[in-house]
Amino acid sequence: MDFRKRMVLVGAVPFLVACGAKTTQIDPTAYQITSIDRVRVEIPDACRVAYENAVPKIAVVDFANNTTFDLAKVVQTQAAGAYEKKEVHGGVWGVTAGPGGIGVGHVGGSAEKGSWQEQAQTVSREVNAKLGESVAEAVVSELANIGGMKIYTRKDLQKVLEEQKFQMSGLVDPNTAVQIGQLAGVRYIVTGAVNNINLKWVEVGESVKKGLSQQLGLVGTALALGASTQEGWNLTIDVVLKVIDTETGEVVLSKTVSGREVLGKTPTFNIDSIIGGAKKAAQEALEDIRPELSKLFPLRGYIVQLRTAPDKSSRYALINVGSRHGVKEGQEFFVIDFQEIQDPITGRVSCDQIKLPVTLVVSSQIQADKAWTVVQGDKNQILRVKLGQVVERKPLEGGGALKKLF
Repeated sequence: MDFRKRMVLVGAVPFLVACGAKTTQIDPTAYQITSIDRVRVEIPDACRVAYENAVPKIAVVDFANNTTFDLAKVVQTQAAGAYEKKEVHGGVWGVTAGPGGIGVGHVGGSAEKGSWQEQAQTVSREVNAKLGESVAEAVVSELANIGGMKIYTRKDLQKVLEEQKFQMSGLVDPNTAVQIGQLAGVRYIVTGAVNNINLKWVEVGESVKKGLSQQLGLVGTALALGASTQEGWNLTIDVVLKVIDTETGEVVLSKTVSGREVLGKTPTFNIDSIIGGAKKAAQEALEDIRPELSKLFPLRGYIVQLRTAPDKSSRYALINVGSRHGVKEGQEFFVIDFQEIQDPITGRVSCDQIKLPVTLVVSSQIQADKAWTVVQGDKNQILRVKLGQVVERKPLEGGGALKKLF
């Protein structure tokens, strides 16, 4: 990451922690149910199919592992001892480019002296990384957190397909995945591949940290502390995720994302450390796909109760989705109205979905299958909200650059 970007991000930490996310606490019983709160939405005949809240069925299958970390014969050395290291620097602190890549470090000449004393024991064993399975499990977890869909795992598919004697091998092949999805009755297959595991050593000299603290004050101290968390072996991984429509065979979403995990400063590490770090990095990478997945599979429900303030300046709306569906405080929902449209040339009748210029913000009043929201918008617009109107959660945010930094 660029030195200046790193400084801005780390320097922003105190502000973010101090501000925090505001809670939305309300008392729904503070408002009485008025005549305007009893008005129900009228659904045109052409819109009844679109109005139904169909929950998509999604199957997550194993990801292909295109890395060299799979089944391997490992000769592992377990060592105990002490390591001493001295650095001699000359020049000024700043951004440096070296064999391990570009990072914050020392510009100038450097020399290193070290010694290692050990008592070692060598062990030979076989290790199976199972990265493809691990990433698939992380995808299931991410989809479950998003909510609004029925999720099938490899084990679920196996049970369904056993009676038909269909082989589960070759799941990562798109054609096979589509065929399995059709047989199992799922609409979408989620699969992909694990690519490009990279490992490099990142080090920040003590002169850099001292210089940051002295010249930039509190911001520099925060930056120095943040840079320290990045020291040691840094593992990065690329994950490709694809969503396939089993009815058409079309890939409706394909995205490559990257994750990173700091393995630590130990002079030696084994393949288990790499595998564990790769799994954590992959899980972090998947958070970047959250906005696209929540947009492709939006959580939908409808309004079951309304309450309006006596002066009609504010309203509360109760929706029929809650924590069991992944609803959390602070999330926002669209309100959708339907109208029937007739083509003036062909006479064909279709359904038009309109998002009203209001937003429902989820309050702290959340139950398993319902949640109270605050209707936000212009005073005249919030009165357009009616019982039975469809609500759709806005796309969720991804993991964020600040989280990846730490």
